[in-house]
Amino acid sequence: MISTYRNTLPQIGLGGPTYFAPLLSQFKQYVQGFAGRPVYQILLLLTDGAIHDMPATKTLLVDLSSMPCSVVIIGVGNADFSSMEELDGDGGLLISKRGRVAARDLVQFVEFNEAMKRGDLAEQVLREVPG
Repeated sequence: MISTYRNTLPQIGLGGPTYFAPLLSQFKQYVQGFAGRPVYQILLLLTDGAIHDMPATKTLLVDLSSMPCSVVIIGVGNADFSSMEELDGDGGLLISKRGRVAARDLVQFVEFNEAMKRGDLAEQVLREVPG
């Protein structure tokens, strides 16, 4: 898997701006479609930079926090990932622009380069996924 990533990444043009809200909105609809069933969904996002729709992203993540799902964000490259750290509720639960507090921490952010240096990418990616 890692070799495929390393071989493919140089051929992919990563760029911005980065908007998470449209994808999170579709993911929310998808998860809602499984309501009442014992199904847990995980959304994996690869990103190379700052989020340009942070208020909408926070609102959708707060909505998703009461649903059976997790969001894993993997930062690739050498960008400033401080906004991703904000979404990863390790310092406290996420709060939307209107003051709604997330029901739980559902986002796990992993910086790919750092995780590869430590050799614990899989462990870091799965940290927020309930057992």
